[in-house]
Amino acid sequence: MRPIFCAALALAAVTPVFSQAPPPAPSAAPAAPAAPAAPAAAPAALNIQQETEALINAAGALFAEAKYQEALSKLAIAKKNLNNKPFESILFTEGACYYNLNDYPKAIESLEAYVKEFPQGSALVDVRMALGRSYIASKKEDKGIEVLTNVVRDSPEKKAEAGLIIADTLNKQDKKDEALKILTNVLADGIRSAESIQAAMLAANIYVSSGKLDEATTLMDKVRNFASGGDSIAQMNNIYLKLGDEMMEKKAYKEALGAYQLVRKKAEITRIQAEQVAKLETQLKTAKGVRKDEIETKLKANKEIMAEIEKRTDYDASLYYRLGRCYYEMGSPTDSGAGDPSRLWQAILAFEVVVKDFKQFAQRDKCMYGLIMVNASLKRIKESRGLCEEFIESFPDSDMVGEVSMMFGMLAYQNKQLKEAIAAWKKAKSFPKADKERLSFLIGSVQFEMQSFDDCRTTYETLLQEFPTTTYKDDLQYRIALTYFYQNDSKSVTKALKTYIKENAKGQYVVDARYRLAFIDFQAGDKKTAEAELLGIVKDAPNDQNIGQVHALLGDIYNQRADYENAMIQFAFAVDKAKTDDVLTYTMDQLTDLYVGAGKWKELSEMWQRYYNTHKDNDDLALKAILWISRANIKEGKVEEAKKLLAQHIKTRIPIVANQQVEGLIQQLVSISAPKRRRVAAAPATPPADGAKPGEKTPAVAPAPELTFEDVEKQIEDLLTPPQAAMNGTAQMRILFAKAWLAKSMKLPDKAEKYLKIIIEVAKPDDLSPMLLNIVGDSARKNGDLEKATGCYVRLRDFFKDSEFSDGAPVGLAEIAFEKGEYDKALELFRDALNNYPGSSHVLDATQGEAKTLVKLKKYDEAKKIFETIANTKEWRGHATANALRMLGEIEALNGKHEAAIAYFQRVFIAHQKWKDEMAKAYLLCAKSFKVLGKSDEARKTMQEMIDRKDLQGQPEMKEAEKLLPTL
Repeated sequence: MRPIFCAALALAAVTPVFSQAPPPAPSAAPAAPAAPAAPAAAPAALNIQQETEALINAAGALFAEAKYQEALSKLAIAKKNLNNKPFESILFTEGACYYNLNDYPKAIESLEAYVKEFPQGSALVDVRMALGRSYIASKKEDKGIEVLTNVVRDSPEKKAEAGLIIADTLNKQDKKDEALKILTNVLADGIRSAESIQAAMLAANIYVSSGKLDEATTLMDKVRNFASGGDSIAQMNNIYLKLGDEMMEKKAYKEALGAYQLVRKKAEITRIQAEQVAKLETQLKTAKGVRKDEIETKLKANKEIMAEIEKRTDYDASLYYRLGRCYYEMGSPTDSGAGDPSRLWQAILAFEVVVKDFKQFAQRDKCMYGLIMVNASLKRIKESRGLCEEFIESFPDSDMVGEVSMMFGMLAYQNKQLKEAIAAWKKAKSFPKADKERLSFLIGSVQFEMQSFDDCRTTYETLLQEFPTTTYKDDLQYRIALTYFYQNDSKSVTKALKTYIKENAKGQYVVDARYRLAFIDFQAGDKKTAEAELLGIVKDAPNDQNIGQVHALLGDIYNQRADYENAMIQFAFAVDKAKTDDVLTYTMDQLTDLYVGAGKWKELSEMWQRYYNTHKDNDDLALKAILWISRANIKEGKVEEAKKLLAQHIKTRIPIVANQQVEGLIQQLVSISAPKRRRVAAAPATPPADGAKPGEKTPAVAPAPELTFEDVEKQIEDLLTPPQAAMNGTAQMRILFAKAWLAKSMKLPDKAEKYLKIIIEVAKPDDLSPMLLNIVGDSARKNGDLEKATGCYVRLRDFFKDSEFSDGAPVGLAEIAFEKGEYDKALELFRDALNNYPGSSHVLDATQGEAKTLVKLKKYDEAKKIFETIANTKEWRGHATANALRMLGEIEALNGKHEAAIAYFQRVFIAHQKWKDEMAKAYLLCAKSFKVLGKSDEARKTMQEMIDRKDLQGQPEMKEAEKLLPTL
C-alpha cells in the first residue's frame, strides 16, 4: 500500500500529471524584486523564480531516485526563496520524502499543512491516505483511523484500500470483531481487486485465529474462484503464489498447499499463451481501424508476457520448492502431535526435482538442505549424512555450509552414534567455511559425554591454543578441571579449579568450582576447611544457581557431627534454594529424616505442603507429598484429618494404573484405620453408686465393642470406591489390595491370603499398577502360575521401566527361566537386573540369582567369588549369609572337597539357627558329605541330631532325612 503512494508522489513530483489526469497547474513562484542591471558583457543569471522552479524539479528528480534527504535539501532552499510560503508541489514532495524516510512526525506536519492550505489540491486523496498511514505508524491509531474513515466517506473508490488499512490496524489492536466488520464491508462488492484479495486473506486469518474455520474456508474459495479465468493465466498464478506465501507465513500449510497446487506449470502457461497469441494473430488479419489497434496492443502485451515466461528458467523450480516446504511442514511433528510421514516422502520428491533438474535455480542449496532435513525426520541418517557431504561439495559458498557441517555430525549424535559424530565433525573441520572453533567444542563435549576424559582434555587444550580469545574459554577451562574431577585426580583437579577461579573471577562456574574444592576437602576428611569454604560461598554468592548444593553439603557436615539443629537449618536452606530435582530430592529426604527424628511434625508437614503446591501437576510427586503430610498429621494426633486427606487423593487416582504412589497411600490409610489390639486387664473396682446400700456392688461400665474386620473393611471400601463412571479393573484390584493389607495389619493371614489369591486369579496384567504387578508376579511365580507371573513381569518391564518397582521384572523373569532350567537365559536376565537397574531394591536377589545360576552352569569359581562377597557383606547379614555359606559348601562338595564342604554346612546349622530352611538343607548335605567320605558314624550322628530337633519338624528336608538315617 505504501509503494502505491510513493509511486504517485514520484509521478506528481516529477511531472504535472497525476494518475494520468493533469491537475491544475501549481501557482508560479512569486517574482523576485527587480535587481540592478548587470553589465552588458556579463552572462544572464537565473532569477529567483527560475531558480526556485529548478530546485523543485531537481527535488522531484532526486525523489524519483529515492534520494529523499537530498530532495529535502533542495526543497529547503526553495522554501527559503519563497519565504516559507505554502506551495502545493513543495508540501506534497516534502511529505512524501519524510514518509519514505519513516520520519512520520515530520511527514504528518507537511501532509497536514497540505490538507489545510490546499483543500482542493489535485493530490488531496493520496495525501490524506498517507496522512492516515503516518498517524498509525506513529502509534496514533485512533487519529489515523479517523482520517482514513473520512477518506472513504469522501472518496468511495478508496473504500477497499483504506478499509484494509483500518481493518489491519484494528486487528493488531486485537479488535477482531471491529476489523471483521470493516472487512465485510470491503468485500460486499465482491473480490475483484488486489486490495479485496488482501482483505479476504486478512479476514480469513482472523477467522482462523478465532477458530471460525468454515468462514475462513468460504473466503478462500471465493478468492480461488476469482482467479479462475483464462486470459490472465500469468496473473492468476501470481495470485495463487501470493495466497500460498501468505498462508505459509501464517503456518497454514494445508491452505498454502491448496493454493500452490492451483499454480500452473510453465509448459502449460506457455501453451495457453501461445494459443492466445495465435488467436490474436488470426483476428488481426481481418481487423480494421480501432479494433485493429486494440488487437495489436493486446498481441504485443501477450508476446511480452510469453517472452517474460520463457526467460524464467526457474519458474517451475520456485513452485516445487514451495511445495516441498509445505509437504515438509505438514509431515513434521508439532506441539499438538505427530505429523503425517507420507507428506515427508512427498517433500523428498519435490525437493529432488529441483536439485536434479534445475541446476541454475538460485535457491537450489535450500532444496538440498530441505532434503537433508526431511531424510533426518524420517530417521534416514545414512542418506541424510550423505546429502550433507554432497551439499558441502556442491555449494561451498552457500550461507548454510557452516550449519550443514554441524548437522553432518549432529545427525549421528542424535542417533546416539557418538563415535561417528566425533569422526564426522573432525572431517567437517576441513570443509569450506566450517566453524572450526564450534566443531572442536562439539567434539570435546561428546568426548566428555563418553567419559573419554583424556581425549576431551586434549581437544579442549588444543582449542584454547588455536583460539586464545574463544567465547568458550570459560566452559573449556572449567570442563578441563572436571575431567580430572571425574578421574578422581584430586591433585590435578585442585590445581585446575584454582587456576579457573583465578583467571575467571566472574566466570559462570566460580561458585561450582569453589563448591567442588570444598567437596574434595570433605571427602579427604578435612571437614573444617570444607565448612569454612562453603560458608564463604554462602556469604559471597547467596543467590547463585548452585547455592542449593552448597547448603546441602553444609548440612551433611553438620549431620555427621551430630549437630542436628544446624544440619536442619542448612538442609532447609538447600530445599529453598535447590535448582535441580536431584538436589531437591536429596535434601528433602535428609531433612525429612531429621524432622522425623526430632519430632518436628509441623515443620515436616509445612515443607511437604510447599512441595505439593509446586508439584501438584505431577501425580507421583504430589502423592509422595500427601503421604508425608498425612504421616505428620497422624503424629500430631490429627488422624481423621489424615484419613480425609488420604481418601480424597486416593479416590481421584485409584483408576489410574500408571500412578505408582496410590498403593503407598492405601497402605497408610489402612494402617490408621485398622483397630489396635487392646490389652486384657482386670477391671478396676467401681465405687458404690449414689443411694446404693453398703456392700452393694455397682455394675462396671462395659467397654466399647472392638471393631471387627468386616466393620473396617466396609469403611475402607466406602473411602476408596470411586464414582461408578471411574470404576475399572485397576480400581477393583486396588480395593482388593487394600482389603488384603487390612487383613495383614489385623494379623489375619488367612484372609490376607484369600484376597491376594483373588487378585492373582482374576487380575489382568493391564489392570495392575507397577507395585501390584510386582506383588502379583512374585506370588504367582511362587504358587507355580508361571504364565500369569510372566505376563506381570513383561508388562512391568515394558511399560513401567522408570518405576521404582521395575527392577522386579528382570529378577522375576530370571527366576522363571531358572525354574525352567533355561540357565543361560536366567544368567543374562540376572545380570541385566544388576547392570541396568542401579540402586535396585532387588540387588541381593539378582546377585544370589547370578551366583546360583553359575553353579548350575558349572562355573564354580565365578559362583564362589559371588557367594563369598554375599557372606562378607555387612548390609546383607541374615538369611542371605546362611544361604551363601550353604551354597559355598555345595560348591566345595561339587568340586569333591567334602571336608571343606562340611565346615561350611556346620557353620550354617551352628551359627545361623534363626534360618530353619537353610539349617535343614545344611544338615542333610553335611550328612551326605560324611557318607561320601566313609564317615558313617558322623553322618548318622548328624542325621539323628537333625531329626531330634523340634524346630525343624516342618521342613521338607525332614522326610528325606528320616529315609536316609536307616541307610547309614
